[in-house]
Amino acid sequence: MRLTTPLLIPCMLMASMLLTASCRKEKAPEPSNLDVNHFVIADNPNDPIDHAIYEFYKNTGIASYCTDTIYKQKISRENESPARYKYITLSLEYTPLSDFYVNTIPLSSRQRIPGLLNLLQTEVVPKLPSTKIFPSILFLDSFATYINSDIQISHGWSSLQGFNTLGVMAKDVEPMNAAERKMYAASILAGIADKRLTDMMSTRLQKEFFSISREAAKNLFPYDVDIYFGWPFLFLVPPGSEPPPTELGFIYYPTFYLGGMPVPNMLRETDDTRSFLAASFYYTEQEFTTLHANDPLVLKKFGIIRSFAKEAGFKIPE
Repeated sequence: MRLTTPLLIPCMLMASMLLTASCRKEKAPEPSNLDVNHFVIADNPNDPIDHAIYEFYKNTGIASYCTDTIYKQKISRENESPARYKYITLSLEYTPLSDFYVNTIPLSSRQRIPGLLNLLQTEVVPKLPSTKIFPSILFLDSFATYINSDIQISHGWSSLQGFNTLGVMAKDVEPMNAAERKMYAASILAGIADKRLTDMMSTRLQKEFFSISREAAKNLFPYDVDIYFGWPFLFLVPPGSEPPPTELGFIYYPTFYLGGMPVPNMLRETDDTRSFLAASFYYTEQEFTTLHANDPLVLKKFGIIRSFAKEAGFKIPE
């Protein structure tokens, strides 16, 4: 094939560029560290709290942290100012691009951690499914996902499983009595189980569990409003006219402060499952039946959520 003049010039330019590129000195390849496991805890025997975190990791395989930044690497060029870094952080959102908002208050004191680690190792981890369902724990003073106030430990909001960690509200375990410790552990387990049940059996939860309260409340409001809408009742019915929570198959109503006045709030689905899960991890079946002997809808939902939790691999008190 003969190259004509119009084709010859571009070909010569291309050959020149390739020759120049091939002669340029390239930077030596460096490891990317993309396969590095950052959920590994090294021992620091000189710090009792660091050492307790390491012992917990050694015994359970779960890394725990007091801050959400677990890795920092300088990526700026030499003499670049200001220096630039990349970070690996723990996230309580369910996915990297989630619209699920969590307001957190970072841990203010690490002194609570050794006692909490002991509680987790003895009363929480043994009741988890055999399959590892979260790689790390992030200790926090608190977190919030909604407007409800006066949240009790028995409501099941002591933990929140996110994208790559389990957020745990770090309470001071040392002054707790045995019943308080047990309820705190049950509340942490409820947060873990809520996420797992939602992932594994959301359709069955809707059909078998949530439908009970929806049916009980179908004639409660003058408008077609879901009982799990999460609004204050007084937006829909006259103040004080809402039925007791147990009549609708609920263990409690959340509280919302409206103009400084506490008013009962409708639950969200996650509020409902968490309260029943916390009860399931705390009470035996007979204890809960005695407590709610006159609440048939509550007992029915309790039996269902216990069955679901067992099926998901959790250990429930008999």
